[in-house]
Amino acid sequence: MINKVLTIIPVRLASTRLPNKPLADICGKTMIQRVYEQALAANLGEVVIACDGEEIAEEVKNFGGKFIITDPDLPSGTDRIYAAYKKFHGENFDVIVNLQGDLPNIDPKVIREAAKAAIENKDCDIATVASKIKNDEEIHNPNVVKIAIAFKDEDFGKALYFSRCAIPFSKDGAGNYYHHIGIYAYKSAALEKFVNMSPSILERRESLEQLRALENDLKIFVKVVDAHPLSVDTKEDLEVVTKLIATNEKD
Repeated sequence: MINKVLTIIPVRLASTRLPNKPLADICGKTMIQRVYEQALAANLGEVVIACDGEEIAEEVKNFGGKFIITDPDLPSGTDRIYAAYKKFHGENFDVIVNLQGDLPNIDPKVIREAAKAAIENKDCDIATVASKIKNDEEIHNPNVVKIAIAFKDEDFGKALYFSRCAIPFSKDGAGNYYHHIGIYAYKSAALEKFVNMSPSILERRESLEQLRALENDLKIFVKVVDAHPLSVDTKEDLEVVTKLIATNEKD
């Protein structure tokens, strides 16, 4: 890709459900190291961790990663990546990828697909990815964010809405549901617009930051991918992803 891409991983130490989550050990490496290595493997260009203090910064130094310390009181991960973007070498980038720091088994191809969707579509402000829901229990699980997509082709389209509810409604049970994967590729101008917008009504109602973009007419494009990473939010999630990674590293 000839466009300049900066991948930023926003990380904060505080976590109500899993204390010190970024520093959790997964088969001999911390979670944040594993996310950083997957981002590097995507081979998109520069990767930096936007952290909230010295403790994470020290860990990043230990494994040779790049980091920027940001204000610990920033209200969201998006605000944290914007702050890091503005500090990073003073360079201009076409696309800024926001990669969550709790996706230690994310496939680098998924990161590339998000960036590619942003780069190849000039009308796109923000690109993201999703996967088809295969477990029916997830459809009505409010912790699983669903997307209503206006498809342009079989695996690509524009996001119409994000919800914790099952969308779009299906009277006869026909059709697929799509699980949103928490990675965003922002055009640089769109990122600046986004962080300067006030939280929106639907964003607050659903507790979904991406609805702010839709309510302010930013276009979000969605690429459907096969691989769905596990987001680590609890001790149980950590145990599951540790077993998955242990198995994969034995193969």
